[in-house]
Amino acid sequence: MKDFLKRYEMVFFFLLTYLLSWWSAPLMSGALIPQGPMFAAVIVIALTMGRPGLREYWKRLTNWRAGWWYLIGPLVIVGYSGIALFTNVLMGATLAETPHWLSMGTFVQLLLVGGQWEEPGWTAYALPKLEKRFANHSNSMLIAALVLGVFRALWHLPLFLYGKMYWFDIFVFSFGFQLIIAWLYNRSGGSVPAVMGFHFTSNVLGSILFPVFVGAERLTFYAIFMSLAVLLAVTITGISRFKMRPERAAAT
Repeated sequence: MKDFLKRYEMVFFFLLTYLLSWWSAPLMSGALIPQGPMFAAVIVIALTMGRPGLREYWKRLTNWRAGWWYLIGPLVIVGYSGIALFTNVLMGATLAETPHWLSMGTFVQLLLVGGQWEEPGWTAYALPKLEKRFANHSNSMLIAALVLGVFRALWHLPLFLYGKMYWFDIFVFSFGFQLIIAWLYNRSGGSVPAVMGFHFTSNVLGSILFPVFVGAERLTFYAIFMSLAVLLAVTITGISRFKMRPERAAAT
């Protein structure tokens, strides 16, 4: 059984991720369990690698040494969000309300069950595994990021089916978001906390800016926002080629 799971561990991981994340969708109008990928990673590692694997996984989760990347990641989000906001206003959009800070209840909710809790599964487990899987390819990191982008996009399907997300949010933005995350993860020396901080910032700004526009103007804002994110992702891909920091390259 252990050998079978090792051979198909990525298949098992993705199936388990969807199962653990999607069970809540029919009960809560499409809401997902963001910790699903993390729970799936822990289960798969425990069954295939045991305690040594869990210790290695914990080291990855607690790699706090990211330096300036804790600031760079959130600034990327602030940058393309701010540009999208001002571009939409310059195009004639009217603010339904001015941006204001979140209520404490919303902030705590995002902190406890926000999308950043996906990353211990996607980034700490699946991304390194896929990089190793495609290690023989010259663009292994890019291929790994794109493949993971497919599974991350599909993971959001219940939100789309219940009308909680735009189709281009799932099938376009998810890939751009994944490319930026892969770049941040590799350039920060494999810091999962830095990636989680980036994702948390994205959730917070999304909650702040979502009520600012209504109707067609909100749709336009999202289109500009996601176009900028994808453009940034493509630019990063072309310039950096996902080069690792020297210390991480030596470690692998």
